[in-house]
Amino acid sequence: MEILTSPDFWKIAVPALAAIIAWFFNERTKLVWEQYKRKEENYKELLRCIRGFYVSSQDAEVKAQYVHQSNVLWLYAPDHVVQANNAFLDKVQTGAPDKELAFGEVVLLARKDLLSREIVRDTKLTANDFRHFTST
Repeated sequence: MEILTSPDFWKIAVPALAAIIAWFFNERTKLVWEQYKRKEENYKELLRCIRGFYVSSQDAEVKAQYVHQSNVLWLYAPDHVVQANNAFLDKVQTGAPDKELAFGEVVLLARKDLLSREIVRDTKLTANDFRHFTST
């Protein structure tokens, strides 16, 4: 117990503890940044592929890429983004007139997700929520 009251002990212990805490904080910051960059790239690709659904375009290859990106959403996006994207694709397949508004919701939720910089740690989605969409 004498060692805990020694000034020499505290001269070593305090900087060591501070270094450990700084290291954990730095690693957490790196993790958040890496996930942010991955999400940003994936969301950009999702936005790029939306042009396949424009009436003037109707590019089947780009539509297929969008559907692929929709599947990839399951790996990084929070539940509400996945659900909004599913709603958009439902409207595209049924030809609903408000599909542009539905895609706007996907973009808005993706933006909010990026701005929050939160790490996705949990999901309430189930296997039944995953749907197979086709690009036709």
